[in-house]
Amino acid sequence: MRRIAVVAFVFGCAATAYANMRPPELLTGRSNFAGTWSFDGTCMSGYGMVLHADGKASYDEWGTGLWATADSGTRLVLIVEDISEGADRRKEAEIIEFRDVSRIGPTLRLTRTSDRAEIKAKRCATTAP
Repeated sequence: MRRIAVVAFVFGCAATAYANMRPPELLTGRSNFAGTWSFDGTCMSGYGMVLHADGKASYDEWGTGLWATADSGTRLVLIVEDISEGADRRKEAEIIEFRDVSRIGPTLRLTRTSDRAEIKAKRCATTAP
């Protein structure tokens, strides 16, 4: 009986040591932000953004392009092209930058730098493919 306890103790220590050797999982990259985010919290309107794990993005109902994070995940940048019907196709892409980005569960808090709008986005149940 004593041997079983010793063996269980040794395996427990080994499992703990292995878990401590693995690098911590950081959720500051794409895995933390990929998904569908609603700026008005309804998940029913087009007011928000979709961030795909492959770096592609959709912004509101008018823009598509790419996204990336910087500054250890506290900055989010989208480069999008206006794809609405009335858009001037010769126009350059627009850069949309967010600062002070933080995610707590299904809530993403960020500040849009262009107008200093503080946004509290809700993650919608549908995920970005």
